[in-house]
Amino acid sequence: MIYYLPKNYKFKRINDAGSKARIDIERTMDLLGYIPTGKHKAISKNRLIHFIQTLITVVQMPMYIKKGDILILQYPVKYYRLLCFLVHLRKAEVITIIHDLECFRKKRNSVRKEIELMNMSDAIICHNPTMNKWLCDNGFKGYNGKGILVTLNVFDFLSDSQCTDKQKRWPSHSITYAGQLAPIKNKFLYDIGSYIEDYTMNVYGKGFDKSIATCPEKFDIKGFMLPDKLISCAEGDFGLVWDGGDINRCDGNWGEYLKINTPHKVSLYIRCGLPIIIWRKAAMAQFVEENGIGICVDSLKDINNIYKNITKDEYVKMCDNVLRISYRLSEGWYCKTAISEASSRLKEL
Repeated sequence: MIYYLPKNYKFKRINDAGSKARIDIERTMDLLGYIPTGKHKAISKNRLIHFIQTLITVVQMPMYIKKGDILILQYPVKYYRLLCFLVHLRKAEVITIIHDLECFRKKRNSVRKEIELMNMSDAIICHNPTMNKWLCDNGFKGYNGKGILVTLNVFDFLSDSQCTDKQKRWPSHSITYAGQLAPIKNKFLYDIGSYIEDYTMNVYGKGFDKSIATCPEKFDIKGFMLPDKLISCAEGDFGLVWDGGDINRCDGNWGEYLKINTPHKVSLYIRCGLPIIIWRKAAMAQFVEENGIGICVDSLKDINNIYKNITKDEYVKMCDNVLRISYRLSEGWYCKTAISEASSRLKEL
């Protein structure tokens, strides 16, 4: 049997990108017939209740698992080392789906400690080929010593909402940027106005102070929207994937993470029907190019040339490719495929 550990969600985090990705994976596993080892999608408003619910989920997990079973964990997760230990004590196996590597995202772990934790798992589902290579290069072998790594490629994004037809509005001369807009992560937004020529920025989210940005007239502040609503009404010709404080490159810790990470906003933009503009050195640039769903740039200054050089036929083709990938995301195709491959490789041992 295949089981998964359900997450206990904090009420204030239920609508953020991290929770959306985890909830969608849980929904996909439900569709596959996998069994949660505890209460499905528990939500708590109180920190103490959240702690107790999480602890109960961990303690009761071994009651479900038997010899030969598989438990799927979404990482990071509290008590990860203990969970893996208990599963192996029951002669079962662990598949870990990575959401974040904490040695990159929050610098909470050293690389050595992160790999030690990953080696508690029998198989890993990682973001993309770049992360796959990083794990191999840094010593991932797996608990069973077989080094089973499967690439997800992109996070699914389950929603019944339908996007508007971007082809009919081409060119609207506007770029969409969505997400958590803290200056530490998105400082470039305050400087990009000086380099914008014949387009505007549609900004979706909380935390951007337009009044202190250069050329504030270049920004249209849309505010925060829940994913279902954003999919159905997002405006713009492209969705921008960029982090850091520099116009010419994605710098700092966020830029380094973009070189290995698959941002959830890539999936959001695809579901919105938006072709993507992404930093050429980002890990997801390869996926964007191979699937013909956007344009890779070295600098944000290059966006002006996109509007000068791209033809409508080229844009229409990108939109068609985006809709093809969007359908897969809405069905949980990438998660289903990755879990199927990981479990099959474990059964072959």
